[in-house]
Amino acid sequence: MDPIQGVDQSQGTYWGRIYDYFHVNKTFESTHTMISLMNRWSGIQHDVNLFCGCVTRIQDRNRSGSRVDDKIAEACALFKSEDRKNRKFTLMHCWNILKDKPKWMERRKEITCAKKTSNKKQKATAISSLASGEPAAPDAGGSDAQPSGRLDGKKKEKKKLRQGRTIEAVEFLMEKKKEADRERELKKDERCNKAFALQEERLKLERERFEFHRKLEEDKIIYMDLSTMTFDDQQYFEDRKREIRERRFNN
Repeated sequence: MDPIQGVDQSQGTYWGRIYDYFHVNKTFESTHTMISLMNRWSGIQHDVNLFCGCVTRIQDRNRSGSRVDDKIAEACALFKSEDRKNRKFTLMHCWNILKDKPKWMERRKEITCAKKTSNKKQKATAISSLASGEPAAPDAGGSDAQPSGRLDGKKKEKKKLRQGRTIEAVEFLMEKKKEADRERELKKDERCNKAFALQEERLKLERERFEFHRKLEEDKIIYMDLSTMTFDDQQYFEDRKREIRERRFNN
């Protein structure tokens, strides 16, 4: 549960906010989708919960003189020995962050209480079976036996709920993709407009530069002394002066 937004938010909305926060604050390249972030958090919860159990079991041994570092090392060894794939515990940084968080500690208490309750029920069932001479029936999740039809109905409801959440998450991701596409198009148009404006500014500067240099050249012609030129040259430059004056006058 998000402590700020509370419980009145859908799973899609909650994980959408996590998705946005992750991509805004990440300091590395990542293309994680919302679904992959959900799966990653599920894996972290699973392994850190198992490691917490290992730490608790090591602490319950209450060896005198054992340092904290020694207990953590023993918990890591216990985690590896009990893992089906003999994996090492690689989420120490996550454990250090989560272990003292109130919500995480409360969740750990709930798990511990649930295990104790289940163990008590199993022991009570075993004792009762021994007393009656009947074999003990396996405890089905710590609850009384229920009709198969009722269990099937619950399974269908859970499956329907999971499907609904998946559809909601996919719809949320599709909407996010549409928003990203729209934003990308807007940015593309904005870049095109900026590029066009820069091109227009460049052309304007080039025109002004051209006009400036042409005026300098034309001024030289207008104020040129023709007295020392040949008749043909005089005629040419007189025509040029006339053209320049007519164009300037018309402009």
